[in-house]
Amino acid sequence: MKPWIGLAALLLAPLAQASPELGKLHYITEEYKPYNYADEKGAPTGLAVELLQQIWQRTNTPEQAVTLMPWARGYYLLTQKPNVVLFSTARTQARDPLFKWACSIGYIEVVLVGLAERNLTISTLDDAKGLTIGAVRADVGEQLLLNNGFDETKLIAANRLSQALKMLTSGRVDLLSTHKTTMEMLVAEQKIDPANFKEQWVLSSEQLCFAFSQPVSDELVREFQSGMTQVLASREFQQLYLKYFPSR
Repeated sequence: MKPWIGLAALLLAPLAQASPELGKLHYITEEYKPYNYADEKGAPTGLAVELLQQIWQRTNTPEQAVTLMPWARGYYLLTQKPNVVLFSTARTQARDPLFKWACSIGYIEVVLVGLAERNLTISTLDDAKGLTIGAVRADVGEQLLLNNGFDETKLIAANRLSQALKMLTSGRVDLLSTHKTTMEMLVAEQKIDPANFKEQWVLSSEQLCFAFSQPVSDELVREFQSGMTQVLASREFQQLYLKYFPSR
């Protein structure tokens, strides 16, 4: 057998072995540009959504419905239902044992952002513990604060980042805990001067992944990961990445 024929057979092997079970999962996402969001017609799109579509192609899985909903609702279903895939989910140390994972969609910085005009000074994370902080409900920005001992009565949760941003600009909260890139894109989309904001603290850098409900079989997650690994190594994904991150 010629070497290139053997390699081609190896790459195509997952297609022949694909399980119809990948088509029985419930795929859930939220509004977090550029990874996942609704287009002008309300259909799910974004880097992670298109990556998922390419994974389905690699695993010979018919295209499935992707449901957009507030993050807290999706996260709750991930913990309660046996067949949920939630994305793009930050794989934190606290979340890691709770779910099964296929990685990685990308990497994010989770930051504390304030209004520049407030002239807040945060030299240590403890300096922020007396402040009121907004975050998306059940999002990594909220969970990291709780894991670091922040008083939950000082945290004000919103269903969506746009609502949390409005809390910050209106003065209802002192800081916003969120994904840096997504925050920057939302500010640009709403035509707000980015100079109005100041990054005060980097909470963490995390992988973004597809999170699976615990009852999903290890074999099925491995099958999904195999297809994902092939996509991430492909020229098609390089082009996809540049579509959403043209300056990187």
